[in-house]
Amino acid sequence: MNDNNTSIKEHIYRSLLKDIIEGNYSPEQVLNEKNLMEQYQVSRSPIREALVELCKEKVLYSIPYYGYKITPLTEQDIYNVKTYRCVLECGFMSECWHKFTPEALSALEELKNSQLKHGARQEAIRHWNDNIDFHLAFFRIYENDYAYETLRSAMSMQTRAYVQIRMTQQHSPLFEETSVFHSSILDAVKRNDKTTAVGLMRADIMSI
Repeated sequence: MNDNNTSIKEHIYRSLLKDIIEGNYSPEQVLNEKNLMEQYQVSRSPIREALVELCKEKVLYSIPYYGYKITPLTEQDIYNVKTYRCVLECGFMSECWHKFTPEALSALEELKNSQLKHGARQEAIRHWNDNIDFHLAFFRIYENDYAYETLRSAMSMQTRAYVQIRMTQQHSPLFEETSVFHSSILDAVKRNDKTTAVGLMRADIMSI
């Protein structure tokens, strides 16, 4: 695949995910390659690659010879992924507390400030991407590649939950603020207050 096809596929992937998260497709709506080719004015290849990527992340599922639909999740599925993340992220934060060096905290502060520049009211997709970036940046500090990849996988699954919540509840397409927790978590770490930081991390994970 050449770089141009890769960039087209990435654009379509992000555009479809944005539309799904913001509720522009109903749970019963069927997405098919032909209609998407007409919508984006591109060939079948990048459309199919974007759809396959969303299927890998279990945001969509394929119906052979028919199209693609949004994958439903049960309340238990959503609870399970959130509790798994709590065990993983809070456990690593507690065990690897010594890894929060001044350099690591400076990088987290820089990320937080860059996200605040997105504004107090922002699109759903940007809010969700900011949330993912924040949690992955924290976890990267622990220097455990295997656990980092499991968190990435869990957050991909939680994207499905986020999509479903956005579709089934009457949310505004904008959020009042990036996160009520992120600044407080970072402040607690800077104060060397492990108990508060872990508690806020847990509350942040369970809030979505």
